[in-house]
This record gives sequence, structure tokens and C-alpha cells, in this order.
Amino acid sequence: MTLEKPPLSPFGAHVGVTIDDYAEGKCTCSVEIQDHHLNNGGRVHGGVLSSLADTAAGAAVRSVRPKESFAATTDLSISFIRPPTGNTLIAKAEVFHGGKQLYRVEIAIFSNKKLVAKCSTTFMIVEALRE
Repeated sequence: MTLEKPPLSPFGAHVGVTIDDYAEGKCTCSVEIQDHHLNNGGRVHGGVLSSLADTAAGAAVRSVRPKESFAATTDLSISFIRPPTGNTLIAKAEVFHGGKQLYRVEIAIFSNKKLVAKCSTTFMIVEALRE
């Protein structure tokens, strides 16, 4: 079942992430590669892939966590498989475990239909920060 897409975090929007598909326990996000996404060697900076993975995973968790709660990343592991060769990165995230406090998510990132990175994350239910 496709759900109404949630708003992006300010950081996700800053990176240029878009939410392309949003369903219960799943989210597909993408980012169009720009010059500011590159490292000094002309390749996509690893932080862009990590940020894309974290954003997609967070949205997938948002679709299944209690509505009045918030979730924060407690760990993120990423394996870089090959450098992206296309102009677009696509991250597909899926929640594979949801408990009372912790959610585990797996993410695959593609470029030109080739797998470029695999990630896993854990999110924990937290209270919103207040000033």
C-alpha cells in the first residue's frame, strides 16, 4: 500500500534527496549527482551515499513507527561495492525488524541499475529535542 509521502528532513533536502516511493516499511529515495556531491578525486563522496541511505531508512521507519514518536539512527554500516557511474543514485530501504524501541533496516543503493552500496541501520524510538 502506497502512503502519502512524508516531508524530508532539512538535511535530506539540503543534500538533494527526493522521496520517490513510500509504502509501509519501505522507501525509495534518489539524488541527482551534482558537482558539490563529488570528492577531490571526482567521485561521489561516501558521505552522500551514507546520507542517502540514512534518509531512505529513516523514512521507511517513519512509515511503521508509532505516529507520535520520533526515531534516531543508532548505527549505520555501509559497504561500498563500486563507484557510481550514472547521474542518479537510488536507495531502496526496507524495515526487516520492528520492535518496541528498535527498528532494523537494510538499504541497497544503485547507479545505472548496478548495485553500488549495501547498508544496514538501526533506529531507536526517541523523544523530540526541545529548546
